[in-house]
Amino acid sequence: MSKRVHLLLRAARAYAEAGAHAEAARCYDTLGWRWSAADAYHRAGDLEHAAETYRRAGHPERAARCFRLLGRPDRAARCWQETGSPLEAGWELLVADLTEAAAPLLAAAARTPPTAPAPLLRLALARALYRWTVEGGGRGRAVGTGMLLGLLAEVEQGILTVSSRIERLRLLEWGVETADRIGRFDVSAALFGAAHRPRQDQSAARAEVLAQWQEWAALRLGGTAWLPLPDTTVAG
Repeated sequence: MSKRVHLLLRAARAYAEAGAHAEAARCYDTLGWRWSAADAYHRAGDLEHAAETYRRAGHPERAARCFRLLGRPDRAARCWQETGSPLEAGWELLVADLTEAAAPLLAAAARTPPTAPAPLLRLALARALYRWTVEGGGRGRAVGTGMLLGLLAEVEQGILTVSSRIERLRLLEWGVETADRIGRFDVSAALFGAAHRPRQDQSAARAEVLAQWQEWAALRLGGTAWLPLPDTTVAG
């Protein structure tokens, strides 16, 4: 390790310990440590720099999340498109109510569908939510709601069986977004409960789900008193 690199690392760590995350991010950026720089920008509240740095580091999901918080679904979708992920790009636009822009991306995803069960289920969910959204009312939308509820039941079961932590959390996120859209908060809560059930995971994964569940409940239901405590489990 060169003296320059050593000094920049020491500076970055000192800045981070002092809570000066923007300065730490610039040190990491100078070193080319993009993941560390992006995290530091995020902690500093600089979502624009965090998003671009996550994108350059090859982490489209983190980048897209930052752009979503910035109210830029177009740039969030572009992050996924750059990595050849039309399904995820289409979803970003769909949930931002940019249905016309989402349509060709979802169609492209359907032409070369994923083979793994969880992404395939997400594709079905996205296409069904798209149809429900464009129908806008009447019998067609009522039929679409029934179709979505059937898919959400599959999502709940899928969450229990998906081994990949990242894919499980993504399936949870899409399922909750869909259930919220059709006004079924009871289904959203059931999805969180399924994701929080004990499994052969590190406890950190369940803690992450619980944190998301608490945030959702506070926003949608106005309270979290009924949720499990961090050291409890959800009965299966």
